[in-house]
Amino acid sequence: MADFLYTIIIFPLVQIIEFVFIFSQKVFKQTGISVIAVSVVISLLCLPLYIVAEKWQQIERDTQKRLKPKLDKIKAVFKGDEQYLILSTYYRQNRYHPLYSLRSSLGLLIQIPFFIAAYSWLSHLPMLRGAGFLFIRDLGAPDALFRLGGLTVNVLPILMTGINCAAGAVYLRGFPLRDKVQTYGMAAVFLVLLYGSPAGLVLYWTLNNVFSLVKNIVYKFKNPRRILGITAALGLLVFSAYILAFHTGDIKKRLLVAGFCWAVLLGVFFAGKLRPAVKALCLPLLDGNLDQRALFFLSAASLAILTGIAIPVTVLSSSPQEFSFIDSQASPFGFIAFNLTMALGTFVLWPGLIFFLLKKRAQALLCLAFYGLTVLAAINVFVFSGEYGTISTTFQFDTPGVLNAPARFSAINLGALLLGLLGVLAVVRVKQKSVLIAFPVILAMSLLVFSGTRAMEIQREYRRLAAIRESGGETEAHRITPVFHLSKAGPNVVIIMADRAINAFVKPIFAESARLREQFDGWTVYPDTVSFNSHTLIGVPPVWGGYEYTPLEMNRRAGLPLAEKHNQALLLLPRLFTQAGFHVTVTDPSWANHSWISDITIYREYPNVDALNTMGRYTNLWYQKNAGGERRRASEKIRAHIFRFALFKISPVPLRRVIYDDGDYWGLKKDWIDTGDNISELLIDSYAVLDFLPELTACDSPVPSALLITNDITHTSAFLQVPDYVPAEQVTHEGEGMYHTNAALYHRLGEWLDGLKAQGVYDHTRIIIVSDHGASLEEKLAIGPDHLEKYNPLLLVKDFNAHGELKTDLSFMTNADVPSLALQGIVENPVNPFTDRVLSGDAKKDGVTITTNGLHLAHYHPKNTFKIDISQWLHVHDNIFDPANWSPVEPNPKKNTD
Repeated sequence: MADFLYTIIIFPLVQIIEFVFIFSQKVFKQTGISVIAVSVVISLLCLPLYIVAEKWQQIERDTQKRLKPKLDKIKAVFKGDEQYLILSTYYRQNRYHPLYSLRSSLGLLIQIPFFIAAYSWLSHLPMLRGAGFLFIRDLGAPDALFRLGGLTVNVLPILMTGINCAAGAVYLRGFPLRDKVQTYGMAAVFLVLLYGSPAGLVLYWTLNNVFSLVKNIVYKFKNPRRILGITAALGLLVFSAYILAFHTGDIKKRLLVAGFCWAVLLGVFFAGKLRPAVKALCLPLLDGNLDQRALFFLSAASLAILTGIAIPVTVLSSSPQEFSFIDSQASPFGFIAFNLTMALGTFVLWPGLIFFLLKKRAQALLCLAFYGLTVLAAINVFVFSGEYGTISTTFQFDTPGVLNAPARFSAINLGALLLGLLGVLAVVRVKQKSVLIAFPVILAMSLLVFSGTRAMEIQREYRRLAAIRESGGETEAHRITPVFHLSKAGPNVVIIMADRAINAFVKPIFAESARLREQFDGWTVYPDTVSFNSHTLIGVPPVWGGYEYTPLEMNRRAGLPLAEKHNQALLLLPRLFTQAGFHVTVTDPSWANHSWISDITIYREYPNVDALNTMGRYTNLWYQKNAGGERRRASEKIRAHIFRFALFKISPVPLRRVIYDDGDYWGLKKDWIDTGDNISELLIDSYAVLDFLPELTACDSPVPSALLITNDITHTSAFLQVPDYVPAEQVTHEGEGMYHTNAALYHRLGEWLDGLKAQGVYDHTRIIIVSDHGASLEEKLAIGPDHLEKYNPLLLVKDFNAHGELKTDLSFMTNADVPSLALQGIVENPVNPFTDRVLSGDAKKDGVTITTNGLHLAHYHPKNTFKIDISQWLHVHDNIFDPANWSPVEPNPKKNTD
């Protein structure tokens, strides 16, 4: 219950605080100024609430003053039940209820949720740690400005309390003692609560008290609203001038911010002149025949359903597997429940409270604003939804360039929104009550029906995944026991498929570590290697199955389901190795049975094959041994982004790139945090397997052994502590996160190789490290303007009895060569047991055909073939680093049906 109340009441306020802080940080790049900005903006946002609260408090004070003489007489003359009955009658005659006395505390009640929001966010803000501001040495710790003997004195909390008392003294002049005791008592409470708090949080609350003091002084003058309006206008004028004249950021964003400031300035300047127009707009809504309260809450509820349920359900239903079994949250519905609660707080609870505090005309204006917002949101979501390609679990786009919408498309979007607003005003003007009410009702009901059908799809897929996990046995290990068994007599073959490992990183990573160069004794890297796609679904079958499982060849075999052909690729090496007398261990096979969570039941009928899923199995143990049990949860980032993605979808097209904010959605950026909080549990799921690999390996197999291991560490991006690239509580870093995770792969494998050497199995073990595809890199590592390095996978090989420094072989290779490399000298003329065709590398002698298709999930494709457009085929030969060797191709349409 506490979590629900925090999410619906406090979390929307936290989002505002975070946005203002980050916006200020981008503008001023000074943490102290950002704290000040948060205080100023929150105070300005609360000002209308304080004004309304002050009116209600004054009404309560006047009422109490008017009723007091008679109340005193009743209390003096009557006692017990008789007094109660007479007081109740007196209150009823004066249309008063004792609960109305709470109105006198309205100003204090408004402060409480904002204080909790600021306290929960600022008190744990990593950026405050070590950041100085003016006379404060560290905003992340108590100020401790001077000492009295052995006692440290924090000055800011004392200053805060003094200002609070001064503000109270100005405001409470002539007020009864009860009000004074309440105000000064709360000042003392805040002193106790905040005395040992970080200076940044106390600075925020001190500035709030300064604002309160100024407000109370201004309200002693005539026309205080005019003074506050002019002051705010001057502040916006100075800020916009700074943005345009002195700031060095993107000119488009600067113009957008300055334009917003000028729009607010014009609104303040013309407020008086606009009042008749506003009154005219609101008059139809003040008609007694129209229930504006119902219209407001229907609009608010529609927005909450759209952003809280419909948009998230649409994304989650496209790939329920990716949002299942994340951290301790098994079902994707936990994310939807959190997001709905957040949306209800943002669009229903807080606006509803404000609605009830306003007068009729202001209520009508707020009702009109929410109704218009609902119409605009529906237009943006359903008419201008946009095609943004692949979206990750943290709602980041693989190709953010799609956000650069053409000017024509943006103009059409803005024109449609303007027409929508004009339509709303026209309907309001002609007082079409039935039309006004019908739109939010139909929208809400349609969204609920749509979301319900998608939710059932999510539930079915979730149950299927849960059954797969249960069929795989224990999903979490409670101790380390060996699962990989090598033979001391040999031979052994190990293939490690590191998802999205980058070939171009090999040389720089090895160049910076003499220890790595010593550990990787006898290895050869093949830089000129190509993959057949830039996603695992299409890119991994050739790795395990060879050239018969390239996307072109799988499409030619149109008589079999894709899932069956994919399973054939995964089973090819286990079957050939077991036929050669090997014992095989397979872990985490990608997309087994076309399931996001590997369905290892495909190996059950093979007695000499052990299969298990290891990623995530050792995560708890790793945290217990390395981080004191503290876990960095990927689910927290999903919760932080899911609602902001919904806001992204309901926004006009020109604003979406700004809201996306390079995938951070105006959250804290990694390069602003030096505490390792970017180390997600998703990273540790894979990292823990590599870190425990020496303990998970035993050299006790009585027969030759083949280990076919998949690991996703290189598919994540995170900063690790150099030079050993390990997760750490405080990380100093440079470069990019993908480089760090690639380096971690080699450093952990290097430690494992040391163990193999000590056990005497290194020389008779062939090891291949390969990836299913590459990734887009910075320009200096890019292959042409189309970033063809996405199709440059890692291929790193150590053969039996190989020794010497890391060698570079410039032969043209593909990752479909892995089966032939693994079986060389072990199985002569190996034959695919499913097609009876000989495995051969001759298929690449004239080059290979790959696809740029980006449909990375199984259900995006038909049952038997990949959905690949004719324009998505490329032919490449010889040196892949020469863009001239890449060319569009129309593949031979011949199909096999076996």
